[in-house]
Order: sequence, then C-alpha cells, then structure tokens
Amino acid sequence: MRYYALLASVFAFLVALGVLLGAEGIPLAYPIIGLGLVAAGGAAVYAVLPVSTASRYQQRALAHLRRHPELALQDLTRALELDADNRSLLVDRARAYRLLGRHHDAAADLQAYLRHTRGEPPDRVQQARTLLERVEAGGGLRLWEV
Repeated sequence: MRYYALLASVFAFLVALGVLLGAEGIPLAYPIIGLGLVAAGGAAVYAVLPVSTASRYQQRALAHLRRHPELALQDLTRALELDADNRSLLVDRARAYRLLGRHHDAAADLQAYLRHTRGEPPDRVQQARTLLERVEAGGGLRLWEV
C-alpha cells in the first residue's frame, strides 16, 4: 500500500503544480499535468493488482523462517486458513515445523502436499519429497536446507 500512497501523492503534486503553472500561462503546465495523470494510472493499477492476504503472510513468514521459525509458523498457519488451496504453503510450513523440531507435524504437512501434486512445479515436488525423506529419517537439519 505504501507504493499506492506514493503514486497518489506524486499525482496530487504534479496536478497541483500543473494547475499553478497553467494559471501563470507557462507552456509546461500540460505535460506536467499529463505526468500526474500517468502517476494516477500507475496508482490505480497497483491498487487493483491481485495480491492476496495469504501471499503477504507467506512472504512475511519466509522472511522470518531462519531467525524466528515460530513467527513463520504462525504466519503460514494463518495463510493456510485464508487460502487452503495454496498447497505450497504446506511445504513452507513443514520447513518451519522442522526447524522447531516438530518432525511429526512436518511429515504430516509434506504427506498432505504430496498426495495431490498435479499442476505443482516439479522442482517443488522434488523438494518436498527430499524434505520428507530427511524428516522421516530423523532430521539432520543443515542451515542451507532451510
């Protein structure tokens, strides 16, 4: 939303400047007003982009995953409540469970993900299979696997 606010303020500034210059008879007024309208169009496009709340929770969770896996787990659980059809959330939540040492919960999420993999990216499916093998083998967590 901060980009929308920025674009809206640029629009307001440019239109106000254009009106002031137009009132003084300066010929640059119309291009400045045009730039303001372009900024307004950008703000409108950004405002209607389909960014779901669940994906915002997922992005925040991935940012917290290494240092604060408990916060990541909360965000991923909330994202799954909002968007139960987003199966990649299960893999991310399994990673958080694994970091917390909750291997049984991690395995349950990975198994749920792997039951329905049609349409999922092949590399994501392979990542889930590899992670499930490691979780079922008892962990062996390496930092670069997070």
